[in-house]
Amino acid sequence: MAAGDIRQEGSSANHPGERARQWRALKPTLFRDSKERVCYREWGRFAVCQRALMSSEVDAFIRDPDSFFYQGTMLKDGDSTTVTAIALDGRTYVVKRYNLRNVWYGIRRLFRPTRAWRCWSSAHMLQTFGVATPTPVLMLERRWGPLRRQAYYVTALTEGPDILQFVGDEPINSARWQQTLERISDLLRTMKIHRFVHGDMKATNFVVTRDALVVLDLDAMREVQGASAFSRYFRRDIRRWLANWQQRPDLLPDLRDAAAAIESGDDVAETGT
Repeated sequence: MAAGDIRQEGSSANHPGERARQWRALKPTLFRDSKERVCYREWGRFAVCQRALMSSEVDAFIRDPDSFFYQGTMLKDGDSTTVTAIALDGRTYVVKRYNLRNVWYGIRRLFRPTRAWRCWSSAHMLQTFGVATPTPVLMLERRWGPLRRQAYYVTALTEGPDILQFVGDEPINSARWQQTLERISDLLRTMKIHRFVHGDMKATNFVVTRDALVVLDLDAMREVQGASAFSRYFRRDIRRWLANWQQRPDLLPDLRDAAAAIESGDDVAETGT
């Protein structure tokens, strides 16, 4: 995919404190009209889209997303989510539709932000913190007035092997493994500094491209305010992450050492925060 389709935003001032200030300023603007984004507010829908990508075809998707959805290429067909690759304006995008599994599930979610809403916010947070993630293109909620129903989250397409496929049988002293370990450590360090957790650290949610370790599936990602609560959720993320590597016991010591240094704060202290 094009390099511009994986975003790692933030100004040249990359100090974590500056990135945190950028995020605090950006967060309240993500669901309203701005220079970068355009919002649609109607009785039956709410949508926010990157302004630079707006077109008549994108507008048609907002009006009737399923007409595009069912013409696309199915990537995943599950009870709670369906994922399809679609074409808009000659480019390929990934659409994740959040299904209402039954009436009671739908009722429980009427008043809560949808997972598409949370993904839109989390993707912009990752970009601000310098973490690679597929570019968020559009977020759409079907509504009945203020009540939320089905939702859609659209991103640029990211192609590449997941992290286990990328590492393959590489030995522990290989350049590929050392680069991968560095990228893993950078991600965990950023999570610790900015106190956010992923919530589903399985290997298939991390794709490797030429330039970056790309974070996918942001449904369960969230910021955690309290230090003790963050430590608890962060340890859970690390345990799930290490479980991916049981078939490569030779790599586990490196992974455990890196995670332990970051969790204890020894490694994070080196950033100067």
